Amino acid sequence: MLDDLVQRVEQVHQAVLLSRDGLVMGASRTVSQADAEFLAALSSGFHSLSNGAREHFGARQVRQAVIELDDKLFFVVPAGSGSCLAVLSTAGPKAGLVAYEMALLIKRVRQHMAAAPRRQSAGAG
Repeated sequence: MLDDLVQRVEQVHQAVLLSRDGLVMGASRTVSQADAEFLAALSSGFHSLSNGAREHFGARQVRQAVIELDDKLFFVVPAGSGSCLAVLSTAGPKAGLVAYEMALLIKRVRQHMAAAPRRQSAGAG
């Protein structure tokens, strides 16, 4: 599903699915393991900051967070209970298309993107 997004939407370069605590759950073939881990950690922190803003301003939800770089956009979008979708794309007039395609992807596969909360094992403490 992540590879499909990268292949269908010309502006999308990389896509990573992550748990909200920063663990890689999946990545497009265009992302090395090291880059996937970096993007997941970055996305987790960015999502956490976005949630802090949501709480401070009394909003119900974070719909998306975007970082604009010189010629790229970095999107982080909640993808289900406990997960996020992060996408690196080309900046430009089709940024709305990227956000739209991300929303469609999340809608189609939301039940597969949920990450259950971690439970401590009986010996942990």
